[in-house]
Amino acid sequence: MKIKCAIIDDDKVFTKILEHYISKVDFLEHQRTFYNSAEAFNKINTNETDLIFLDMEMPEMNGLEFLEALSAKPALVFVSRNKAYGPEAFENDALDYLHKPILLNRFLKCSAKIKDHFVKKSGGLDPKNGDIFIKQDGMWQKISLQTIGYIKADNNNVIVVTDHDKHRTNIKLKNMVDKLPENEFMQVHRSYVVRLNKITKVDGEIIEINNKTIPVSKPYMNELYNRLKLR
Repeated sequence: MKIKCAIIDDDKVFTKILEHYISKVDFLEHQRTFYNSAEAFNKINTNETDLIFLDMEMPEMNGLEFLEALSAKPALVFVSRNKAYGPEAFENDALDYLHKPILLNRFLKCSAKIKDHFVKKSGGLDPKNGDIFIKQDGMWQKISLQTIGYIKADNNNVIVVTDHDKHRTNIKLKNMVDKLPENEFMQVHRSYVVRLNKITKVDGEIIEINNKTIPVSKPYMNELYNRLKLR
């Protein structure tokens, strides 16, 4: 699970520190830093950004004004040198409020809150048990990651094929991939994601999992062969 983050803050020294902290957390992915709220408003894609670290005090538009201007609102962590903004941050459903300067241990506590929020929101990965929750027939159902052989795209749905069952859920394949541990799963075709340790045969551009043949597209061939240590 990767949580894609943007930073909006005119303090260039602080943003470099924050970018460094984000790089220390494996489930956070830094997309871009904006030093001005007007530029961020014009260029940020809130459909592709999961979380914004947003400074409360900026020229042109402050953090709250920027937030009010957005039509789609990602998850937020407010930052400021002024402790007085804390109540306003939480009134606007901030996941956390970071008071500058920020030490790494405080940022890691914030990261834990962020992860907890996204796990609960998506019914996503349970890192302790290796489970994933998917919504099927209006209910959340837990599936062990160890049992998944492959996942197939079917229009705006995916079919999750386990050792014993098939489960259909209304989610795009790309969004499903984001919920899976990268070291265990790999997309091998525009319509297929596979669990690497379930592959039993490889024959050129064809692999086999649970007696099912699955095509491998040429752009994925080198990575697949490298990850299976076939070269």
